[in-house]
Amino acid sequence: MNVINLAWKNIWRNKVRSGVILGAIAIGLFSGTFFAAFMQGWILGTINSDIKSQYSHIQIYDTAFLANYDINAYFHREVVSSQFSDVSGKDTENCQLITENYNLKTTYRLNLTGMLASAHNAAGVTAKGVQPNEEMQTTDVWQHIPDTMGVFLTDDTKNAIVISSRLADKLQVRLKSKIVFTFQDVQGNMQSIAFRVGGIYKTTNAVLDESTVFVRYDDVFGYTGLPEGAVHEAAILLSDIETCDIVTPQLKSLFPDMYVRDWQEMNPALSMYFAYTDFMGVIILGIFLFALSFGIINTMLMAVLERKRELGMLGAIGMSKQKIFYMIMLETIFLTLIGSVIGMIVGIVILLPTIQTGIDLSFFMKDQFEDYGFASIVYPTINIKMFVQIVILVILAGILSAIYPARKALKLKPLEAIRE
Repeated sequence: MNVINLAWKNIWRNKVRSGVILGAIAIGLFSGTFFAAFMQGWILGTINSDIKSQYSHIQIYDTAFLANYDINAYFHREVVSSQFSDVSGKDTENCQLITENYNLKTTYRLNLTGMLASAHNAAGVTAKGVQPNEEMQTTDVWQHIPDTMGVFLTDDTKNAIVISSRLADKLQVRLKSKIVFTFQDVQGNMQSIAFRVGGIYKTTNAVLDESTVFVRYDDVFGYTGLPEGAVHEAAILLSDIETCDIVTPQLKSLFPDMYVRDWQEMNPALSMYFAYTDFMGVIILGIFLFALSFGIINTMLMAVLERKRELGMLGAIGMSKQKIFYMIMLETIFLTLIGSVIGMIVGIVILLPTIQTGIDLSFFMKDQFEDYGFASIVYPTINIKMFVQIVILVILAGILSAIYPARKALKLKPLEAIRE
């Protein structure tokens, strides 16, 4: 205990020197904490945004559909829905998925590729024929429709269509404008349907905005020539990403003759970024601490050399070299921990407001982030795991930084040090 008290007092004897190193450590940890939270929030926010607006957590198709989006590659929605049951369901012997266990929500869609044309221009799109109530439970596109830009297929407008603001600009249309969607039915015949723009949305995903429109299932089904209950896609939304790793294998075993893919298969690039987020955060913090360790070593080495006489006196009155070694080690660790705590507190104080409001990057590259599928507004994420990693790295850096100055103190000979 005496060694601990002595080490604590020693670091405050030269307040200027200790303040400088504390400031350097605090700035380094603040930068590392902010950057790690920023990157994690950016990637996680982009993933969640894409999942809610475009992919969902899991999608199920006929095995031939994704090859060329053939309208004939359909399945009956009952094939999928019959395998799901709630907790009170009686028929669970055939490996059915208990939906309430995973907060599972499903929407069934027709995916029709064709040409959307106005009086001014035309664009190739995929029209998703949906049941509005199902779609609004599994996607958040309807939340991206401003109050002045209509609604998501929930009014009584006949043959309503929801398009993006990018498509609206390209086609030079607005709310209530008439546009025509043309596609091939199951017989290969061209079908044209006139729609009225009922809603205009804008998400953070430019790819989705430029290529996807939404119409009611019942408005387009009669033109397709498909049998009753036919759909091209079942999109499943779960409570969180972690649950996806549990449910996906179950669905693949339930539907061995269908193509089941999760969000990681749909967007491998984002999956890779997500997998490396924690790893890169540790690496970046490690680099910050590695650079800081040189300053810590230099400061403590100066402290040891300036205190030769004092250290020699301690040795002369009976303090063992082991205790002197521990004292120098503790001084270094105390400085590192205090600086790190200050840095993390400052980081949290600055991060907390941005968790709700976000950090808008549009001033930097305008909407170019969205062109690549990344959100332009970042909501930093703070989690316990990140702070545990920081504390472990800080303690490790403090111990490693203290070894050389402490060993230097061990080499001092008490009598020679007292004479200096």
